[in-house]
Amino acid sequence: MIFAKKGEEAVRNKLAGAPAPYQEIALRLHSIITESATSLEPVVRWGLAFYVKDGKDICYIKPDKDYLVFGFGEVVNPAFEEGSLMHPVAWTITALDEATEQKIRALVQKAAG
Repeated sequence: MIFAKKGEEAVRNKLAGAPAPYQEIALRLHSIITESATSLEPVVRWGLAFYVKDGKDICYIKPDKDYLVFGFGEVVNPAFEEGSLMHPVAWTITALDEATEQKIRALVQKAAG
C-alpha cells in the first residue's frame, strides 16, 4: 500500500484543512461515513481521505476550492445499475440536506456491506 496516515485523527485533520464552506461539509461527510459503516478504516493517502475495508478503497472525500467530491472505488460501486450504460462513481457536493445525507448513508452501507 502507498504510504498512508491511518486513523480518525489523520482524516479529521486532513478534512479540517478544506476551504470554507467545504470544511464543514467534509467533516459532516466523514461523520456520516464512519457512523454508517463502522467496518471502514479511515486513511489519508495521496492527499485524500479514503475509507477502506480489507485493503479495498470503498469511498473517498476530495475537497476542492469550489466544491467537494464524494466518490466510490470503481470495484465496489453501490450506484451500479443493471442495464445502465453509465455508472456514477463520484459526485460533486456543494451543500448537504437530509435527503442527500440519507442517500449517502444508503450508498455507504451498501458499499461496505
